Amino acid sequence: MNIVERIALLLLFLLPPATLPLFAQAGGTLTGTIRDGETLEGIPNVNMTLRGTGFGAATDINGRYTIGNIPPGNYTLVVSSVGYKRVVTSMVISAGQTLVRDFNLERETLQVGEIMVYGASLRQERITEAPAAVTVIEAKDIARFAGSGQLPKLLETEPGVDIVQSGLFDFNINTRGFNSSLNRRLLILLDGRDLGTAFLSATEWNGLSVPLEEFGRIELVKGPGSALYGANAFNGVLNVTSIPPNAMLGTRLIAGGGEKSAYRVDIRHAGASGNWSYKVNAGTMSGKSFSTIRTNRRFEYEGLNPFLNNEVKDLNLDPVKTIYGSVRIDHDYQAGGVATIEGGIAQTENEVIVTGIGRVQVQRATKPWARLNYSGHGFNVLVWANGRYNIRPEVSLSTGLSLEQDALITHGEVQYHFTSLENRLFVVAGVSHRIVDIDTKGTLMQRPRQDNSSGVFAQAEYRASDELKGVVAARWDRNSLHPSQFSPKAALVWTPLSGHSLRATFNQAFQSPNYSELYLSVKHPTSPLAYLGNNKLVPERITGYEVGYKGVFANALFVSIDAYFNQLKEFITDLGPGVNPNYPFSMIFPGETAPRTIWSYTNAGKVDEAGYDIGVNYYLSDSWLIDANFSYFTFKVVERHPNDVLLPNSPRWRGNVGLTYSHPSGHDVSIKLKYVPTFDWAAGIFRGKIPAYTLVNLGANYRLTNSVNLNLNVSNLLDRRHYQIFGGSMLGRRAILTASADI
Repeated sequence: MNIVERIALLLLFLLPPATLPLFAQAGGTLTGTIRDGETLEGIPNVNMTLRGTGFGAATDINGRYTIGNIPPGNYTLVVSSVGYKRVVTSMVISAGQTLVRDFNLERETLQVGEIMVYGASLRQERITEAPAAVTVIEAKDIARFAGSGQLPKLLETEPGVDIVQSGLFDFNINTRGFNSSLNRRLLILLDGRDLGTAFLSATEWNGLSVPLEEFGRIELVKGPGSALYGANAFNGVLNVTSIPPNAMLGTRLIAGGGEKSAYRVDIRHAGASGNWSYKVNAGTMSGKSFSTIRTNRRFEYEGLNPFLNNEVKDLNLDPVKTIYGSVRIDHDYQAGGVATIEGGIAQTENEVIVTGIGRVQVQRATKPWARLNYSGHGFNVLVWANGRYNIRPEVSLSTGLSLEQDALITHGEVQYHFTSLENRLFVVAGVSHRIVDIDTKGTLMQRPRQDNSSGVFAQAEYRASDELKGVVAARWDRNSLHPSQFSPKAALVWTPLSGHSLRATFNQAFQSPNYSELYLSVKHPTSPLAYLGNNKLVPERITGYEVGYKGVFANALFVSIDAYFNQLKEFITDLGPGVNPNYPFSMIFPGETAPRTIWSYTNAGKVDEAGYDIGVNYYLSDSWLIDANFSYFTFKVVERHPNDVLLPNSPRWRGNVGLTYSHPSGHDVSIKLKYVPTFDWAAGIFRGKIPAYTLVNLGANYRLTNSVNLNLNVSNLLDRRHYQIFGGSMLGRRAILTASADI
């Protein structure tokens, strides 16, 4: 079954929830417009919430909002937006009534305590009351650094975030230690769609089919998260949300270029008619990578192994390219609820990825996808499919072999939430099912596979008083590849004063073995080596204990402190010799006469890790912001496999500081400094030391007119030559200047 047939079948699954507005009991509707009290212009992205319920909305680009199908009753509406005074007002909603309430908001220096988050509890709540460590990047901050086209760079200086880069788009993101090449301990979601590939479960960041300027919000929930999200929410969840069509009406053209022969062009058009809205976008970007040829032991830096790390195939030095496009259609039901259908495709070329068997160059691959979603009346129904197909085989530079990984992942889930006990109890429950079809044409696995997994979860949040709430959750996941997993969660949040909260959290999570770890089968054509999987692997497990504090002082200083202690076990080792008990010695393969050393995987090791993250945002005025954070991490290896090098691939500490200036006319500039001390790295055939490095990044916007904007993005402003992955590329400066015009 191809991707079109699979999506057509799943569309039938989506249709029944979309008909709910026809049969649901009539409720009331709240609508209106939110304006700036001085300019009387509509304010976008204002949070509208009915206190103590799951009902809420955000205003569109013109400041309009609608909350539909509200059960009759008395409610308290909270209107909040960063930079404006909060409005709290009471109202009565009647069955079948449409109540119009407009508000003119007064400007205020800061309202950081009113930043709303969703990912920690699958409901809108103030960041100071979330039962987890959460980092939020809003649309304006995304746009400031969007010119690079590199989404991970947006998180590079956030507290508790560990990011390493190799190629132009080869990034590995993690939190709280034990990073790796092809890291997948952080679940990456775009509008609920998992961006991990089938074979490696890692994210290929140049496969996005929309520019970063189309993203409206990024939420990073740190800490184990499988109780709500299932597999691979091991160290956290990154939720990226795109801007809906009705919040970006019109046509926008973006063009730019810069160092390393970089250029990009994007065009997007969005329109609306009645309850329907749509957007169409297309674009391309290109630029030379920092990667260099390593045949004949031409290494960029010392420490690389002349036997293991020498490459037999020359790297293609042509630019890394991506061509992409997508279409989205939304329908807003008058009785409440929104249905979305969208899809897109990206074609990528020449990116170089660091893997356990050496560097691999993706010559040309396509990544089609589709998403169907209905949200309303307490339901959230989501169906998506991700494809990945090789137009030209990938090249393993260390072996010279051609590799392919054609795959289709199809996923469906249903969530339902409700409130009870006079809105003191909030319950959300859900089920999911996923099917994976994968065929490597015998280049990475011996035969094709089709596997599936399912999950069921529930979470209850009870507010005992205005100051104290508790959260309990649990999820059960079954998978045709490994034993079933149970993931519980519990949290208490105490808010003794407005804008100040303390929390304590317990979580368990797991990371599933990927297809490479289970079924890899590659024989080196010129060296006595073989790389094999281990189909006896079980998931890695983590048990986490956390405490945290969030506080707002004088409406200008926001402080967050998060401390954690984690116990990890059943590590899936990095690819290494002598670790798989099935291959304790070299072996002779059928048809061969010489023995080969077997590199493989196994479950081994127990580690206790602990650390803390401290973040401070200080608003000197409406225009000036200073942000700084510090992270500390330590670990103790309780047990390890004698042949495995068990390293966290993360420094003991790191620090970031930034200064941002925002002009009332819309201009802004931000400079960020990041320092990473020396640390050791071991992943697959790459083992060595990462020297300390300092990065200075610059992002700036200048508004020429109301419709034309210039953006300058400079990564590694001082051009400090360094590498962040042992075996990765030597990185330098990359500056991009873009211009956008609203037509």
